[in-house]
Amino acid sequence: MALTDGEGLVSVAFALDRRQPVSEQVYEVLRQAIIRVQLPPGTPISENSLCRQFKVSRTPVRAAILRLSEEGLVDVYPQQGSFVSAIKLSDVRDSHFVRRSLELALLREVAGRWTPAMSREMRDVIATQADDIRRGDVDAFHRDDERFHQLLAVYAERAGVWGTILAAKTRLTRFIRFSGNAKRLPVVITEHEAIVDALDRGDADAADDALTLHLDRIFVLFEQRPERDRAYFTN
Repeated sequence: MALTDGEGLVSVAFALDRRQPVSEQVYEVLRQAIIRVQLPPGTPISENSLCRQFKVSRTPVRAAILRLSEEGLVDVYPQQGSFVSAIKLSDVRDSHFVRRSLELALLREVAGRWTPAMSREMRDVIATQADDIRRGDVDAFHRDDERFHQLLAVYAERAGVWGTILAAKTRLTRFIRFSGNAKRLPVVITEHEAIVDALDRGDADAADDALTLHLDRIFVLFEQRPERDRAYFTN
């Protein structure tokens, strides 16, 4: 979806839908490219380049860049330009705290109302993730990973809580996509299975432990960051 052009500026292959708000589409394309690390930290974002590619005026492009700046995904420097932000580790830690606190609370509520139908649906998602791995579709794997965790909010009948978790996950997902590797993906499936297995046994404490272990794996990624990637991070 996103590459860089010959000048090192962002280049996005995207078909604009004129029936939808233009600024929203530019924003979402750039946001996804940044989160998926198709645009690594430090990549320049050229308004001129984006205007040419999207065939739009500066107004929607600037609005999209402003939203990304407010989310901490783009740094805007007067007279210098806009650049994809470095991954701020303190934000990653804070986002993880929010996500873990809310998901564990949801899990506790779900454990008290767990049904065979819920188990089947979650296991179907896990099976889909395994198929994503076989097809080498990392983007689909991460979409299905979100679906697995979203089901906790669905089963607890707290859809609004998922919106808060999803907002916190933005910085986490970018860090995970940047630091992740293919060997981690099958481990995620094993960890998901452990959560469902514990719920099937009616063991809420074991399910809590399994989810905590799964979510806290991000700290292993912290420690495994290669030295060459340190420039992409800031405290």
